[in-house]
Amino acid sequence: MFKQTLLAAALIGMSGVALAGHDAKPDANPWSNFALENQLRAMPAGDVTRGQQIHEQMMCNACHGEKGESPSRNYASLNGQTTDYTIKMMLDYRDGRRWEDYKQAEIMVKIAQAMDDQQIADVAAFYASNPVTTWSYSQALSPEDHAHADRLVRKGDVNRMITPCASCHGMHGEGNSVTPALAGQVPEYFVRTMKAYQGHHRNNDVNAGMSQFTHDLTDAEIDALAQYYASLNRKP
Repeated sequence: MFKQTLLAAALIGMSGVALAGHDAKPDANPWSNFALENQLRAMPAGDVTRGQQIHEQMMCNACHGEKGESPSRNYASLNGQTTDYTIKMMLDYRDGRRWEDYKQAEIMVKIAQAMDDQQIADVAAFYASNPVTTWSYSQALSPEDHAHADRLVRKGDVNRMITPCASCHGMHGEGNSVTPALAGQVPEYFVRTMKAYQGHHRNNDVNAGMSQFTHDLTDAEIDALAQYYASLNRKP
């Protein structure tokens, strides 16, 4: 574990270095629903206490906050995230399904490759144990923009074949199994993620679902949804 702590510290301190680009991309098959379900079932049970220790020893807290609540516009909040989604995310980084060309993602590849299945399950349990918090720097939407974002979340847009966000992410952004929680997410991270799916730079979603759903969203709609979810307190 001491070696892993040194690795994490070195990675976080390497500004501007294209870490993933120096290694060959692992050859991982895209997820099918069946393969992902079997992989999640085969993962060990996670332990919250061990997960917190790993979160601290691997210096995850340097970017993602003390309990997974991001202190920065540059990194995702992980607190309140579903266990299965965090596991999937870490496996995608580790195995090459998520291989994005920017520094934060490249650091995550190295961190994930330093962790075994038990450690991944443990940190996933730790993040899931911490409640969602409202992102403090989200901007207030105008009544019109809030209403439009709310319609997209609850009803989608039949004319553009846009599925309601709530059908997968929950009415209150709480997530569901491998579908991530969106409530309290950092708006800049939300926008970056949506643009990555929209531009086919991120391809780790099962059946390319997010790439399809984001295709016809405008920049203004993505921004409004980012602010909507960032300020949303998850309901019980």
